[in-house]
Amino acid sequence: MRTPPLFRIGKNFRFEATRRLDDGTYDGHSFTAEVVLSASVLSPEGFVVDFGDLAPLKRYIDGALDHQVLNDAVKDTSNEGIAEYLTGWVCDNLTADIVAVLESIQVRTGRPQPPPSASFAIFEASHQLYGLREGHPCGRLHGHSYVLSVPVSAVPRFGDVPVELRNYLRSAMHGSVLNEAIPGLNPTSEHLARHFSQWLADRSRSGDDGSGACVRVSETETSWAEYTR
Repeated sequence: MRTPPLFRIGKNFRFEATRRLDDGTYDGHSFTAEVVLSASVLSPEGFVVDFGDLAPLKRYIDGALDHQVLNDAVKDTSNEGIAEYLTGWVCDNLTADIVAVLESIQVRTGRPQPPPSASFAIFEASHQLYGLREGHPCGRLHGHSYVLSVPVSAVPRFGDVPVELRNYLRSAMHGSVLNEAIPGLNPTSEHLARHFSQWLADRSRSGDDGSGACVRVSETETSWAEYTR
């Protein structure tokens, strides 16, 4: 029996494409290819694989699959067939150290959904980040549709606090400029995750400081930041 790996990482690559069906109609979707890599020993830098080393795969997907008719590139255009094709591409084109730790590639259709194990809330807000290089787009006032999630396993320790959290988001965060709603905070996703983690811990059940509870803040469909006390 294979011993489960100690470390696993995943990277999602999004592409928009269509498939030509046998009857001549087309089956269009948003696709996500999730690459999972695993290892029992990390690199000296502390990686299973440096995500930057997967950049050639992103470039390939962007050039060969994104906004394309997939039949022109892939023989079997089922999700499983596309995953098998991409696995072969990785094995043929990326370095041996990446291939050695490749666990799987899975392809899903549709817009990504929140993890089923998470209790989540959504709020719409604006922010502006400081201390960035000149010209950085996040230095301008802009907005996001935020998703805040807490693992279901952490909810019991908080009692009715998740309801309080949703009320807090609705009354203090939704429709706000976060720099003003949370004075003194440079509202990066990381800082927001820590802020909400501390907010939950301050209101958790007596005798429970919320240690180990993970809070995730997502600004976009493809990005998130977690803070675990």
